Formats: sequence, structure tokens, C-alpha cells
Amino acid sequence: MTLPLSTRQQLVLAEQYFRAGQHRQAELILGQLALVDGKNSRVHELLGYVCGNDGRLDECEAHLLAASRLPQCSAEALFYLGKVQLQRGRARAAISSIQRSVQQAGEYFEGLHELGVAHSSLGDHRRAIEFFSRAERKKPDSYELHYNLASCLRELHAFDEALVRYDSALALNPGFSRALSGRASVLLELGRAQEALENLDRALALDPENATTWADRARCLEALKREDEAAASLVQLSRLAPSQDYARGYRLLENMHACRWSGWNMLVSDTVARADAGEKAAPPYTLLATPASAATQLACARTYARDHYPPRSLAVQPRRTARAKLRIGYFSPDFYDHATAQLTVGMLEHHDRERFEWFGFSIGPTAADAVTQRVVKAFDHFVNVEHESDSGIAEMARNLELDIAVDLNGFNEGARTNIFACRAAPIQVNYLGYPGTMGCDYMDYIVADSHLIGPDDYRHYAEKVILIPGSYQPNDDKKQIAALVPDRAAMGLPEDGIVFANFNSIFKITPDLFDVWMRILAKTPRSVLWLLEGSEGSSAALRSEAARRGISPDRLVWAKRLPLPQHLARHACADLFLDTFHYNAHTTCSDALWAGLPVLTCRGDTFASRVASSLLRTSDLSELVVDSVPAYESAAVTLAESPERLIQFRERLARGKAHAPLFDTSRSARCMEAAYEAAWARHTNGMRPDHIHVRV
Repeated sequence: MTLPLSTRQQLVLAEQYFRAGQHRQAELILGQLALVDGKNSRVHELLGYVCGNDGRLDECEAHLLAASRLPQCSAEALFYLGKVQLQRGRARAAISSIQRSVQQAGEYFEGLHELGVAHSSLGDHRRAIEFFSRAERKKPDSYELHYNLASCLRELHAFDEALVRYDSALALNPGFSRALSGRASVLLELGRAQEALENLDRALALDPENATTWADRARCLEALKREDEAAASLVQLSRLAPSQDYARGYRLLENMHACRWSGWNMLVSDTVARADAGEKAAPPYTLLATPASAATQLACARTYARDHYPPRSLAVQPRRTARAKLRIGYFSPDFYDHATAQLTVGMLEHHDRERFEWFGFSIGPTAADAVTQRVVKAFDHFVNVEHESDSGIAEMARNLELDIAVDLNGFNEGARTNIFACRAAPIQVNYLGYPGTMGCDYMDYIVADSHLIGPDDYRHYAEKVILIPGSYQPNDDKKQIAALVPDRAAMGLPEDGIVFANFNSIFKITPDLFDVWMRILAKTPRSVLWLLEGSEGSSAALRSEAARRGISPDRLVWAKRLPLPQHLARHACADLFLDTFHYNAHTTCSDALWAGLPVLTCRGDTFASRVASSLLRTSDLSELVVDSVPAYESAAVTLAESPERLIQFRERLARGKAHAPLFDTSRSARCMEAAYEAAWARHTNGMRPDHIHVRV
């Protein structure tokens, strides 16, 4: 006669089954024991391990949570629970569980290391480094530890230190391809693209099927202006991971930079359809220069923001003391001789320091140019936080008791959106840098004007809309134009005939627009199209596209990049600026108008496609705004045949510089101050953000 096994014996047997890999048998015994002895923490621990080994993470977490509530729960189970919570995206819960494990067992490498991983996943990289450093004292020869330290240092923009840590990881494990890829990303940030490419090629030699590394290689080759090779890397990416997150968008943007238009319409349509469906089809900035609607751009931005920048905000504490001045902080990676600073520096200088206290947060590299010097002096307080973590910058802003935080960058290069996801101020504003919605609820307002966003368009913006009078774009009334105006021959232009110009970045030139431009050239004999020089490959591609449309490639003339005063001076050599459709000239348009060059634009349906019409209407040049492609084409040809009208527009621009709202820098400052005060008044009255129409 066989006697029944005791609870302890059954538990030992279940554990033996588990360690032998016979999970089903172990689970049957443990399930019965849980019904009989639900207070036995070891039963729940083993059930958690069984479920975890089978990939049933929800059941695993439930059993380990049950064990964690019992006094006998082991440090091992608490650690395992934290690992599972971290894997399921619950970093804060993971930190709590692993901290209990470390408190119970004393500091040990695995626990300290995972605490670092958890804090890093929350964007708290400085706290993560503290735990990684403590873990290093327990086990200094862990290549994964050095890799994770390097990743945190990279996020803090401590690039030289990050390289040292990547090198340490590779010294311990020369075949660690992720460390080579990470090292490459740092080298690319440092402008060492060729070295970055060498690291990526070594990584691919070790792991040739890694889709992410192929994507990084494509971006690296793009930085080196080697578009054909970048395209080949994107082909490999498509082969390995045709549905990889955002791959379509990256491929689309790469093709646009290279003016590689084969299959463009199909790729745009497919990307738009997937973005509309909520798929991770494209980063939102890759759609700005396409026919994607405002509704699609919102859907795309929401998906991207949820994925990359989920809200991490803590409640912002109310002011501790009453103040006479509102505290406004501007955040930008471009506080140097860059388009954003060129536009804003005059407005910053005109801001009222009696009623406001102004803070500048530089979240990118600094420079020693004249624009930077003006920007720094324009603020009451200017701080470079490039190497601080996003959460640390947000905490700094909260400690300074900012009332309003203004993001001048959005999703553009150098984005630090997690600063705002961590809630840097009670009111957060999307302004100027990114021409569209950011798709996240923690950005309270977007600044626009009535030419950009009408009442029927509000539904396409996650933010509430602040409409300021005139144009949303500030301009610097001190912008210098070089005294020496070059002649056409010096610019490679014909002495007679019409010179159409467009100095936008090359990716804004799309095939549907180029068709129109070539028809305009065909209808205006002896005219040329003057474009800003792109890469060698993109220039050759456009020349080929012109020939395919029956236009001599010699009628495309390339303008080399020049310092701004000299660039503005050469506008005198052109007759008419032909704007791009989907992503207008923005700074480039106001530069042209400041230099006296008329701009013809076709108003679209999105923020990015309406900026030029805003600038022209605010410059009293509404006649140069049309609402259809046929009207654009007809107007360009008519103006080319009416040089006297072009002269009249130039004269009107010259007269208007002194009084046109677009170039009234002081007025721009007053408008923005009124906007901030109106938003703050709603906040102090306990009202949620809502659309605001500023009156000045």
C-alpha cells in the first residue's frame, strides 16, 4: 500500500519535475498544492517560474505577486518578479520588486544591474548609472554592464565617456555586435560618419541578419551623401524586416533626399494607409513633404509619440511663492547660427523683462558664433543642458518653477521630447520648429495663425490652438544682407531670361511638383531653375528627371551654400521664387521676402503646406497665393511674361520692410507674450487648455 505524499514531499517532487524540464507535471502538482496550501510562498514561486519558462508572463507575474505578498517570499522570486515586470513594460513596479530583493539578500550584481536597466528604461539615466556603478564593483568584467553604461552615457550626450565604455564591452567580448552598433551611433553624433560606417560593417559581419543595423547603416551612408549605397542598405532592411517599425518612412525619406522617385506614389500611398490604420509606418516628420493629409499626420504623430515618448509626467506642484513675473523657458538644440535661432533671436531680444523672466535651455551642441552670443544675452538665464538626461532637465525646470515650457524643436533632429513627457512646466507649448501636431496630450498648445489653422482644422491637432495675429513666424529685423550683390554670370546664371529660384532643402522637391516646374520651363523659353545644391547623387537625379520630361539638364543651375548675408544678397539675381507644394519654404520664404524676391506659393491643407501663404499674406502679397496647381502653373508663366509686375512686387517688398507685420520683430514678441499670458490666465483660473485667439 502506497502512502500519500506529504505537502513537503509533493513540493520537492514538483521542483524536481521543474528542474528536469517536465513543466506540465510540475504545474499539475503545484496547482493542487495551491488549492490546499495557498499561503505557501514556495508554491506560488514555482508556479511563477513554470509559467515564465513557458512564456506565459501574465500568469507568471500573477503567481509571483501572490508569493511577494507572503512573508516567506524569497529574494530570488522578488528579483524574478521584477525581471518579468520590466519585460512587460512596468519599470516602476520592477524597481519596487528588485529593491525588496536587494534589501533582503544584500547588494548583489544581478539586482543592482537590473535596477540600472529599469531606471534607464524610464529615462532616468543618471540614476541608472549609479546602480550600474555599484554593480560594477561586484562584477567589473561584465560586458553587458559596460554596454548598458555606454548606452546611458550616450543618452546623456557624454559621448567620449560612452566610447570608452563601448570599448570596454568589446574588449571583454569582441563579438558583441550591439556594442559595435552603439559605438557607431556615438561616432555619428560626433560627426565621424566614416568611422561609424566601419563599426556598422563589422557589426554586420558578425550579425548579417540584423535589420536594425542595416537601418543604421542606411542613415550613416546618407550622412556621407552616398545615397545609392544607402538605398542598397534599405533594400536589405526591407528583405529582412519588411514590416519593421517605421521602415517605410525611413525608406521614403531616404528616397526623397536622393530624388529617387521610382514607385514614389505607391510608397506614399502605402505608408499613408498604414499610418491611418495606426501602424508604426513612419516617423511623422517623414510625411511632412508628402501629400499626407492633416488627419494622417495626426494619426502618425499619435502612434509615434505613444511609442517613443509616452507620458511620464509627475504632478507639477503649484507655485510655492507668489511672483510678479511669469517664468517662460524656451528649449532648443539650435541656439546657434541655425534657421530656428535666426528667426527667433530678434524676438527674444525684444521680450519684456519687466513682466516676464526668460530662461533658455540649450539641449544641443553650443557654438561661438554671433547668433549664439545674441541668443545668450537675450535671456535672463541661459543654461546648456545638452549632457543632462531628459528627466533631469524636466526636474530642473520644475525646480526653477517654470510656468510655461516652449519646445522650439518638436520631432526635428535633436528631439528631446521626453523632457515634456516628464512635464517640465504646468503649461507646455509646441512652437515654430515643427510644422505640425506632436500628437501627445502633454503638449498643451500649438502656436499658429488663422492662415495656417482654421476652426475646421482644430480636430487634426492634439494640442489646443493659439492663434496670434499676422503670421506665427517671428523674424529678425537686424538680419544683414551683404552689400556686394554678385552678377548673374558669377552665379552661373544667364545674363538674360527669367531666373526661377527655389532654395529649399532638396527633399521638399517631389515628382508631382517637378512635373509642374518642367512644364513652366517649357512654356518660358530661356528661363532657368536655380536650386540649392544637394548631394552629387540628388543633383544628377534631378538633371536626369528633367531630361526625361524633355527639358535640357543645363536649365537647372545649382547654388552653392553660402553664409546667410551672402546668400541673401544673391537673391537679387533671381526673378521669382517658386515654392514647393507639400512642405513650403518656411525660413527660406521669409529670407526671400526680406531680400526682396517675390515668392509664388500654392496653399495646401496642412500646416507645413500653408506657411508660405501665411508669410505672403502678412507681407501684403496675397496675389502670390493660389489655391490650385493649375493656378500656380498659370501664374508662374504669366509673371515670367510680365517683368514689370515682378518689379512692382519687389518695390512693394522694399517699401514694406519697415512696416509689414512679418518683419515687425517687436510686435512678434508682444503677440507671443499675450499668448503666454492668456494661457496662464486659464491655468490660474482652474480651466483646462482651450483654443485661444490673441488680440494685440
